[in-house]
Amino acid sequence: MPGLPRILLVPAVLGLAACQSAPISPMSGHQDTLRLNAEESRLWHSAVELDAQMENADYLYEDDELQGYLASVMRRLYPEYGDAISVRVVDSPSLNAFALPNGSIYINTGMLTRLDNEAQMATVLAHEGVHFTHKHSWQQRRNMKSSTAFSTGLGMVTGIPALGDLMALSSIYGFSKDLEREADAEGFRRLAAAGYDVTQAPVTFEHLLAEVEALDIDEPYFFSTHPALEDRIESFDELVQQHGATNGYRGEQAYRMQIAALQLELLQDYLELGQYQSVLLILGRPDAFGHYPLSAWFYLGEAYRLRDGEGDPARSAEAYATAIQQVPEFAPSWRAMGLHYMKQGEAGEADRHFIRYLELQPDAPDRAYIELYRANLQSGDNH
Repeated sequence: MPGLPRILLVPAVLGLAACQSAPISPMSGHQDTLRLNAEESRLWHSAVELDAQMENADYLYEDDELQGYLASVMRRLYPEYGDAISVRVVDSPSLNAFALPNGSIYINTGMLTRLDNEAQMATVLAHEGVHFTHKHSWQQRRNMKSSTAFSTGLGMVTGIPALGDLMALSSIYGFSKDLEREADAEGFRRLAAAGYDVTQAPVTFEHLLAEVEALDIDEPYFFSTHPALEDRIESFDELVQQHGATNGYRGEQAYRMQIAALQLELLQDYLELGQYQSVLLILGRPDAFGHYPLSAWFYLGEAYRLRDGEGDPARSAEAYATAIQQVPEFAPSWRAMGLHYMKQGEAGEADRHFIRYLELQPDAPDRAYIELYRANLQSGDNH
């Protein structure tokens, strides 16, 4: 996985000056994207330029299979738009998703790994799709003032100076409550029409709210503030009640197959950044290991090791042992357990685990260090 991008916060939507008098009607399908007036064409091409900048700056997570999967979900939600709405993945652990006025939908790796199933992901994509089909950037722009100063400042925030002239709206501020509610309602309608389990819609935002509260997060991202998240949950709860019972599709297995590797990469990224709290929160959920690969037990052990609070060494060792039991071919767990036993002065157990680690990973980059540890253990020097 490439290094984390500098822009962990990304704009929710782009907007430029629109006609102040003519009513803005939603699009009805792909054909409407081919009939743009002059203002819409300029806005569209600006968004295309941003797409190119995102790709050239290496901000995207490249995975053709995942890309195809996301595209299939979007086509299921918006069949009349064909490929006019595209989905790209931003390589960032931040919980974010946003839409551009040309139909480009972006969703962060951090958002994907927090969701449990395809229905929850479809909730996010359906919501963002409405921002495009209903031209919310234009509608919101009409109420904005001092857009030049605002967009210039936003370009500085995103780390892409060229965006300063393109931006008028951002996930930092989001849309008006009315437009968000419209995106909720229309996105929910799309979710139901596509046959998804609509009861998963509010669960999507409950996950995000739990993380905001547990980690006391104040960085702006997809509905990060309590009022906005609580509004989403309340809105979707009302929509579910109105819709009634559902036996819709959740897509748990399909989703897990697509993002399992990504989930482990994000856990590793958090640990490398020293953000063990995020790993403990993610894997501390009662149902976490029903949605994460079983090798995630190793990362839970690493998070306890890094926190190193009272009782954490024992918790760490228990997590490593569980990882070995559940996924015995996962080499890092054997190494971690060997280090644990070495610190505890249990030379025999430490050596046994180191041997198995090197058997599973003969080309390990730290092989020389492990061999040195083994030599010290055999000579009685555990330091």
